Amino acid sequence: MLYKELVSITLFFSLIACSSKSPGMSKDEITQALDEQAIEHAAAVKAVSADVPKFTEDYTPPAGIKYQAKIETAGVKTLNVQAALKNVCPMKISELGTFQIRRTGVLVPIGGNLIPVEEGYLLNSYQGIYLLDKGFKLIKQLFENDVDFQRSGKRYYFQLRVVLRNVYYDTTRKQIRGTYTVPNHEKDKYRTFLAFLPWDVLMTATEPWAEKDIADSIPLQGNLNFRTFFKFTPEGFIRSMPYSGRFYTNALKGDTLCYFDPTHSPDYPPSKGAGSVRNGEPHHIYDYHGKTRIRLAYDNTLYQLENASTLKAIYRLDFGSFLRADGQKVTGSLSNNMDDYYFLQQWLETDRYLFIKITKGYDSPNARKAKSVSLYSLIYDKTSGDFFTLPPEDNSKNLDFPHIAADGELNIPFYPDGVVGNISFSYLDGMKAKEKYPDILKGQDISDNELILLTVE
Repeated sequence: MLYKELVSITLFFSLIACSSKSPGMSKDEITQALDEQAIEHAAAVKAVSADVPKFTEDYTPPAGIKYQAKIETAGVKTLNVQAALKNVCPMKISELGTFQIRRTGVLVPIGGNLIPVEEGYLLNSYQGIYLLDKGFKLIKQLFENDVDFQRSGKRYYFQLRVVLRNVYYDTTRKQIRGTYTVPNHEKDKYRTFLAFLPWDVLMTATEPWAEKDIADSIPLQGNLNFRTFFKFTPEGFIRSMPYSGRFYTNALKGDTLCYFDPTHSPDYPPSKGAGSVRNGEPHHIYDYHGKTRIRLAYDNTLYQLENASTLKAIYRLDFGSFLRADGQKVTGSLSNNMDDYYFLQQWLETDRYLFIKITKGYDSPNARKAKSVSLYSLIYDKTSGDFFTLPPEDNSKNLDFPHIAADGELNIPFYPDGVVGNISFSYLDGMKAKEKYPDILKGQDISDNELILLTVE
């Protein structure tokens, strides 16, 4: 009932804002209408959270782990990496689907995560959360992060203050969840909170929400380390331990449900006093048909989280006699030679394909310049069972991962940066798009900061 009343209030004031454009209103009347609209927006935000339980900053979730971990390995699909690297096979974009260049209308120079919703997609970027339609066109901005963005020529930087991260859309509760961190000036520390944003209110709001509008939140014990992963699930969230293959499942209020250590590998914290630390290998964690899938750094197995206490092995990469990267060796010292070790850099999945990027040697700008690293793009076709590697790029100047060969009218090579549903996509800003594809985008008024999507579906 509260949401229906709120929608009516917001729509009423939206009509006021629209009527203010008519020549019958004076400047003072327009200003008054906008002021009233801002007051009602603040009142609406307050009303939404009026009956929501609040948590004090010293809130501590109950101690103890509720469930014993179960790990199921029966039926895992094994993929032979050595055989795939020998099976070099070109692929054309038309075999993958229909290729399109899409202008989003969003002024975000760096892309972000795309999340499917009923209306289309959520774009979660440094600058906030945007709602796109099913054609990836901007509908509205839902949330605005507190960031300072500046651009000078081809270079730009962000100063991040308060940013909503780890954004997740809960279809059952009709809400957006996220995490945000704010400074605690009294203790010279930072506090991290779980935020819950009501979808109906965001959709009808006349301006994007900001951190000041978040009224429903729960303090998270400890801060999120960039060496960890954090992922919301329908039941709560998953949180890993830094520099390790260990993680916990938690209920939404922070109660610990289960503890997992599937690799039983030693932790790999950097050596004390180390000035620089290699990033090493990332974790891969994503949603697939309503389930969370996890591939831990330095591990060869992709798991599916069946419930808060059960992991099921889905795919396992078999590297045979190849040396796999080891966390302790990677982070232990920059002098450790990793030239003969294989790293797993990307794992993307659609209903038909797995897109996997692997390097032999540690990938870095200096390694690419010296050509001391080998870059491979592997594709597994679930339908045919083929597992193969794309031919290397024929470019002696700029070492890069192989792309799927261009064909069709646009004649542009492609390899995905991400997938949403069964749509593969990559992105670039307007400036780079105009440089790379001047003939295709000729005559179009494109901002240098506009997000351009390349999609195949």
